[in-house]
Amino acid sequence: MTRDQIQTAITEGIPFEIKMADGAKYKVRERYQVAVGRTSVVVFDRKDLAHILPLLTMTGITSLRPDPKR
Repeated sequence: MTRDQIQTAITEGIPFEIKMADGAKYKVRERYQVAVGRTSVVVFDRKDLAHILPLLTMTGITSLRPDPKR
């Protein structure tokens, strides 16, 4: 997984899900839910809890359909 792939999805406003090597998944539906650093990504969940995710342990991202409630 590269920093640029995540940054592109954020910039283009594409909702996505990050998949981790341990099987965990983190949904990013809004730009404000995510921050990209040099070696990690911080994702805030619906409860405003921060998850610091190392880029090295990310296995991919999947585009999500836009949320019809928003």
